[in-house]
Amino acid sequence: MQRELLASHTQTPRQASAILIANPTSGSYINNRQQIETTVRFLQEHGWKARLELTQQQGDARRIAREAVEQKQDVVVAIGGDGTINEVIQELANSETALATVPSGTVNVWAREVGIPLDNTKARDVLLHGVTRRIDLGQVNDNYFLLMAGVGLDGEVTHAVEKKSAKRLGILGYLLVGLWKTLTYKGFRVHLILDGEQEIKTHAMQIVVGNTQLYGGAVKYTWKAKCDDGLLDVCIVRSQGFLSTVLVTLDLLLHRHRRRQWVRYEKCRELQVQTRHAIAIQIDGDPLSFTKKHGENATVFKIIPQALKVIVPKQGPIDIFAHDPME
Repeated sequence: MQRELLASHTQTPRQASAILIANPTSGSYINNRQQIETTVRFLQEHGWKARLELTQQQGDARRIAREAVEQKQDVVVAIGGDGTINEVIQELANSETALATVPSGTVNVWAREVGIPLDNTKARDVLLHGVTRRIDLGQVNDNYFLLMAGVGLDGEVTHAVEKKSAKRLGILGYLLVGLWKTLTYKGFRVHLILDGEQEIKTHAMQIVVGNTQLYGGAVKYTWKAKCDDGLLDVCIVRSQGFLSTVLVTLDLLLHRHRRRQWVRYEKCRELQVQTRHAIAIQIDGDPLSFTKKHGENATVFKIIPQALKVIVPKQGPIDIFAHDPME
């Protein structure tokens, strides 16, 4: 593949057209309303044709993003967390409209991954002075993911949090449900097929399919991942009992070299997952159905190369990208 396709990089346009999307009922908007409105004026004062669109119901962020693509807007700015970003990219995928973000979610994994400041004022500077790159997206069940997908334990945790009042506790809620699930989750038998050739049969606690490295803002299951290399990184955490699960979590959290003894790590363009029973899936931290039951077609994860334009800091982390920017 040509280097130009692998590592596109352009300066953010000086006079871009942009739609900013925010949820008026979210705490992040209520607590930062004045800053968000200031950001819109800031962009307008610098020559941008920018306007703020507020969501009213579930699915509005995706609808607004779709309309932005149809209107050939240069940028959609997601004001929120990784869940908002995931909703927006469903419509920005394979378009010329770039994703930017003013992070105001619970964890903000994408912002941390590429170095977007969590401070509203500094984040808006990235819109003006950042660079535009093309990166890959993962896909499963016709749904795109920017960061990662998880099958197994983390999928169970995500589904459980969604159904319980623990969701209101934010990170603490995830930690409490995660501890409970870790104590009780028995793992699952799985048959994996990578790129239609390599087969793996094992008993796993969870499988993380990554387009990027960070998981939950701190852990790195897919620590070798690059978001523009045209590959998925697959980390298979083998099921070896509660103590082993705790140890591998600590090793991954602390980025210890011995984490490799607990997991199997692969790279591929397509991953087929076959399980005896339906197993929970999450993408970018949100619940997504289940793997298909035994006897049905496999659940397929695949990479969509160069599917998304993103605005990121010019001087951000470089280890998440496989290629140097174009001059």
